[in-house]
Amino acid sequence: MKKLIGYVAVLAMLTSCASQKMMSIYQTNGVEIAQNSSGVDILNKYNTSRPITVFHSSLSLCIAQELDNSPVVLTSENYFGSPWWSYYNIPNQQSITVSGGDTIKLVEGNHVVAEAVTDYLHRTKYFVSYTLTTTRNQNNIHYLFSNIKQAQQYTGSVVNDGFENVKTLESAHPNLVIEALNKEVDKIQECLLRQ
Repeated sequence: MKKLIGYVAVLAMLTSCASQKMMSIYQTNGVEIAQNSSGVDILNKYNTSRPITVFHSSLSLCIAQELDNSPVVLTSENYFGSPWWSYYNIPNQQSITVSGGDTIKLVEGNHVVAEAVTDYLHRTKYFVSYTLTTTRNQNNIHYLFSNIKQAQQYTGSVVNDGFENVKTLESAHPNLVIEALNKEVDKIQECLLRQ
């Protein structure tokens, strides 16, 4: 009986460490969930529309001014030596530079396609890369985010895997990714209304 209680306690500890799905992301308007090749749920696309009737700037100009597709630097550290020798805690920082390039990829009629990177903080800095397709209609602008990926800026002694699909797990904080994308939309909308 004591062994059974011990096994149950260990099992409870292990399952409590596993990240749960963020159920609220499944009810978020405009979020499309898909499965990656491993069968894990990921953010596939996010779309939103914002009303606008008066333009003081062009959509492509505001996207070029407000969105950023600069390269980002991701880092991690490796430790050399043995834990029993004094030089064990000498870190060797490794950095990789990813993303970057032109923001505007295509302007055709009422459509603008762009690639950009934004970020958010959650204990550390995360970068979010995406493709944005905007469509200007008579009374609104439709924003479609696709190819949504995120990367942690600094991972400590864990290997930094770079940009990966955003899982729907709480530990991947997909809600903060959507919040960061909405802030990008807000910047474009404010630019369009500026005189």
